[in-house]
Amino acid sequence: MNSDKTLYIAREESFEIESPEVFVTTMTSTVTISESLDSRCHVKILSKSKKALEEAALVEISAEVGELNVRFYKKGRKFWGISDDWLSDLSAEISLPRTSKVEIKTVSGDIEVNQTLASLKIGSVSGDVVISQNPATSCVVKTVSGDITTHTFSACDYMLKSISGDIKVHVAPDLNVEVDGNSVSGELNSEISLDGDSHSSAGSNKVVTITTSTISGDFDLVRN
Repeated sequence: MNSDKTLYIAREESFEIESPEVFVTTMTSTVTISESLDSRCHVKILSKSKKALEEAALVEISAEVGELNVRFYKKGRKFWGISDDWLSDLSAEISLPRTSKVEIKTVSGDIEVNQTLASLKIGSVSGDVVISQNPATSCVVKTVSGDITTHTFSACDYMLKSISGDIKVHVAPDLNVEVDGNSVSGELNSEISLDGDSHSSAGSNKVVTITTSTISGDFDLVRN
C-alpha cells in the first residue's frame, strides 16, 4: 500500500473524545489508522499534489459527543452512502485511542489498520484491507474485488467476506481457532489444526472465531 510519491500535509485537526465512535467515508482515498500517543483523536489529511491541497478544506471533519466523522466528499448524489462528487488525490492518517470503535466505508481506496481498537467494521469496493493488529472484540470486513489480510494476536471474533478477492488470516501461536468458512470457485487452506489438537496452542483458552466466505477468492489461515 505504501507509495514512493511525495505526500503533502494539507490539514491537521485533533479532538479530545473519550471512547470515540469513528466513522470514515471515502471514495478513492487511502486510510491509515494508527494508535494515538496521547489518547486524543488526530486526523491528518495528506495530498498527492500541490494542486489538490485546496480540496483538503472540503473534507468534512466533525466531532460530537462521543463521535468523530471524517468524510471525503462534497454534497451531491450518493452511491452506497457515498457521494459521487468525490475528492481525489487525498488520503488520511488517523490516530486513535485503543477504546475507539471504528467504521470505514470506501470505494477504490485501500485501508491499513496498525493498532488495536475496541471494534472494527469495514466495507470496501475495489480496495485492499490490511489489519496488522486485531480489534479487542469484533472485526467485520466485507470487500468486493479487494484482498483482506489480518494479523491476530488476541481473542477476536471475525466476519470476513470477499467477492473476487483473497482472504488471509495470520494467527499467533498461543491462540486456538474456530472456523466456519465456505468458498465458491476458491480454495480454503489452513496450516493450523482445527480439530482441537494443535500442540502450539495446547492449554490456551484464547480463541479466535472466524466466519468467512469468498466468491472467486481463496481463504488462507496461517501462523504468525
